[in-house]
Amino acid sequence: MNLLKSKIAVSFFFLSGGMSLALWAVHIPLIEKTVGVSYAQLGGLLVFSALGGFFAMQIAGWLIDHIGAKTTTMLGGIVVGLALLGPAVADSPLWLAVAIFGIGFGLSGVDVPMNAAALQVEKANKRAIFTFFHLFWSVGGLVGAALGFWTISMGFVQSQTLPVVGLTLSALAIFFSTWLLPNEINATRENKVENKQASKSNRRVLAFVLLAGLMSASGGIIEGVAQDWSALYLRDVQNFSVALAAWGLAAFNIGMILGRIFIDRIVERKGRGFVIQWGSLVAAIAIALQAIAPSGEVSLALWFLLGLGISGVVPQIFAAAGEIGEPTHQGRNMAKVVGITYIGTLAGPSIIGLLTVAFPLEWAIGWGAVLGIFIVLANPKLEKLPK
Repeated sequence: MNLLKSKIAVSFFFLSGGMSLALWAVHIPLIEKTVGVSYAQLGGLLVFSALGGFFAMQIAGWLIDHIGAKTTTMLGGIVVGLALLGPAVADSPLWLAVAIFGIGFGLSGVDVPMNAAALQVEKANKRAIFTFFHLFWSVGGLVGAALGFWTISMGFVQSQTLPVVGLTLSALAIFFSTWLLPNEINATRENKVENKQASKSNRRVLAFVLLAGLMSASGGIIEGVAQDWSALYLRDVQNFSVALAAWGLAAFNIGMILGRIFIDRIVERKGRGFVIQWGSLVAAIAIALQAIAPSGEVSLALWFLLGLGISGVVPQIFAAAGEIGEPTHQGRNMAKVVGITYIGTLAGPSIIGLLTVAFPLEWAIGWGAVLGIFIVLANPKLEKLPK
């Protein structure tokens, strides 16, 4: 077992997911024009990403427990790359809905198993390293945003950029999957009786799973607001060009990266609860102030602060989720939390689009502050629930 290779491989899958999401996000203004949809229509279509994420969650959780995280992560890495082909060719609301479903399916399809693979590595490493892997999701987001800025500035459109990047990521997923730690199969046909007993026992932690999922989803929605709406916000509210608007997402990801460099050390000293509570509070303040940002420069600073605050919240809830309940069901428990998170992350921003029917975009974005406060208030209850 080569632990260094495994760390590199897990880091790649996080980078791939973050890069795919960012490339999709920064091309939304171009795709919006190509298809010809309004904010409200786009918001409605974004719900399909949650549906895709929900189905992927069901499949990935079962596969992790029955065939292992290594194989499931490889499959997810292939799918998330291929998912970029959908937005590249969408030319009508119907096909955009299909493409957005594929994006949600691909992102959840890789996110659930790569988090399980990250927990395997953390246990083998015998020291906190989980948030470090999430750092590479943010690095991928920064790389994707920067690549999107460059290609759009050079005159390339989504039908040219997304297929090339997507197919490359899928090919690399096959290669790096060979470096992952071996599959650990928790649920087998030989122990059906034990599985049934474990299933009954696992129900006692359902409240913990659901609360962790709702908290993580709230953090994911806050991240999703930055991913899906920062470019449109900067273009239409702060009057940035389409290319420059990509730097809102870049600023957010820089904040995420800086936070995730230090989060594991803070966890070792202060605990997961400290990171979850204070990070959520900072994020709530940043997204609330975004609604009244007086200039593009202030807005970019707030996107950065939002990334810094929220950087450790979702990873630390995921880390706890991966050890909830019976070993035969830990993959499925994590899948529930990650799946609920992605339903929120991918469907939550659609509410922003719907809110723009009644409110300006900048005020619609500010609703995410309520979710940050919810995490702050729910965290003490989360820490009291049995694991």
